[in-house]
Amino acid sequence: MAKIEFAGSDSHSFEKASRSLGRLADLAISDQHVQQITERLGRERQDEAQRQVEQFKAGQLDRTHAHPPAVAVIHVDAGKTQLRTDDAGPGVHKPHWSDTKVACLETYALKAGDADPQPEPPAVFLDPPSVMRLCQEIAQVRSDASTRPTAPTTHPPTVEQAAATTRPVRLLRTAIATMQTVAGFAWQVAAEAQRRGFYQALRRAIVGDGGNWIGPLGDEHFDGWVQILDFVHLVVHLYAAATAAFSGQAKQAWRLYERMLRAAWDGETQTVIRLLREQSGRPPADARSNDLRRIVTATLSYVGQNARRMDYQRYRREGLPVTSAAVESLVKQFNQRIKGTEKFWLRDGVEAILHVRAAYLSDDGRAEDFHTRRPRGRAAGQHRLGKAA
Repeated sequence: MAKIEFAGSDSHSFEKASRSLGRLADLAISDQHVQQITERLGRERQDEAQRQVEQFKAGQLDRTHAHPPAVAVIHVDAGKTQLRTDDAGPGVHKPHWSDTKVACLETYALKAGDADPQPEPPAVFLDPPSVMRLCQEIAQVRSDASTRPTAPTTHPPTVEQAAATTRPVRLLRTAIATMQTVAGFAWQVAAEAQRRGFYQALRRAIVGDGGNWIGPLGDEHFDGWVQILDFVHLVVHLYAAATAAFSGQAKQAWRLYERMLRAAWDGETQTVIRLLREQSGRPPADARSNDLRRIVTATLSYVGQNARRMDYQRYRREGLPVTSAAVESLVKQFNQRIKGTEKFWLRDGVEAILHVRAAYLSDDGRAEDFHTRRPRGRAAGQHRLGKAA
């Protein structure tokens, strides 16, 4: 059962999982049966997660670790998958893209001393071609998935390259993923944080890209935690504002961008705001969405709304990450299974797969532990067999 579940959640499709099980495990099983078993086990994992949420709400959820971590960080982000109408019969009816919510809960060792480990910005942020590629990568991630180019790039992913120079070394990761609303997702993340002792950690932080749902989530469930704006997304906004302010004047645009970048890296948020204000002219009410003045004004608004999450020098001194690359990478790992222009899921089915995949993407052995606790002796699938006489 564990092998079937793993194959069903890790392979690109249930058909490929069926072939792999036949070749590698000498197990003859149809792709439909792989799907039935994987989704059934996923629903059991989902039910278990919901029970933990209810225990957490009642103040009855215990920690699974005897000692709380020194540094606990939660990275949150959203992904995409395609759904189809549930009640329209066989075939794909009314396909549409929908959001997945993903959390990456990581622990780190306590940093020795309070010196800034990297007072200068990473070189990738100061190299014009690299910054342009980074902005293109982020734009592709945020664009409509159906129109996104699928050809691989010939250069290393700039986002990962930038993050590798700024993040502390991970000790242990667990993952949460769901199709639920932000409210339902937040309760799952909070329950997981409680299980891992995050609320008792010496240093606690939540990292996100500045999405309008992330701040309220942190305020409601993680009061008193440090909230950090992903520096990579800030870079993209600053570069867009600089190139809009000096359209067609590359040298002046880069000069402004570098001044804002260095100020932001040093945690001098008010300097960033002042530089943006110097370039922002109020656009008329009928200005188009791509009006250059709107781009500068939007960046100013973005920085103003996230100013309290931009004390990057302090975060580095305290051994906290300044990018959300950990969850960006995790989202990609989920997408490898659930996302594709040819994949059209039922909501309940993809929710079950998300729970299975989250278990196998966690480092604490929960995927395997589930099978040691699960009652044995009953067949799984749509046509379950009764017990033998």
